[in-house]
Amino acid sequence: MSANTVSPSELQALQHEIFRLNAVREVQNLMGAYTVNHLPKNMHDHIELFAMNMPDVSVEVGDRGVYVGPDALRTLFGKQFSMDLKGNMLIHYLATPMIEVAADGKTAKGVWRSPGIEAVRYEEGRNPVPLWSFGSYACDFIYVDGKWKIWHLHWFRVVKCTFKDGWVDDLSMTYTGKMAESPDLKPTTYHNPYTPETVQESVPPCPLPYDSWADDGWAVKEQILGER
Repeated sequence: MSANTVSPSELQALQHEIFRLNAVREVQNLMGAYTVNHLPKNMHDHIELFAMNMPDVSVEVGDRGVYVGPDALRTLFGKQFSMDLKGNMLIHYLATPMIEVAADGKTAKGVWRSPGIEAVRYEEGRNPVPLWSFGSYACDFIYVDGKWKIWHLHWFRVVKCTFKDGWVDDLSMTYTGKMAESPDLKPTTYHNPYTPETVQESVPPCPLPYDSWADDGWAVKEQILGER
């Protein structure tokens, strides 16, 4: 196909596909910005990365419930996740990026496996406790005013335990429940942390190609390989 034979509709289709390809990089960097700033000093700025104009913008963390709406997210990141700056560390890496941009280019889905290390000072004057924190992120993204934003974020916590005892022996943080002074929350949609008695599932799955957004609960459905 030469430049002289490209029709306006073909050119428009090519431009749209280039937009979708660029969206993969932009979504990846957006999540990178989230994890880089996921530390006590910058936690309150997280809301800048979210689609705060959407009434159903949401965050779900393990079994702590689902925070829905801009005010709930401000409470989570501005108040409940606040901690002393000295001695506390939260590092969650992004691995195995799996990103699908909708055919219409208006939304995207992404999943990342995430190994993490933390140091948390639970009591003033005591040494911080080193922790393992492993899980997966599953997110919906939406294109708003020329920028990609996080629309729904779900942290699937698989392991959280002390570095010393490990995930087989330390099950004290397997189920944590709601944090103190939580706003009205929706119930947790999925929480299946590792214990010696549980069976792990392929949740969240690798996102499938899709045409346009549908609220179908994709992130809590098991991966079916034959569907790809």
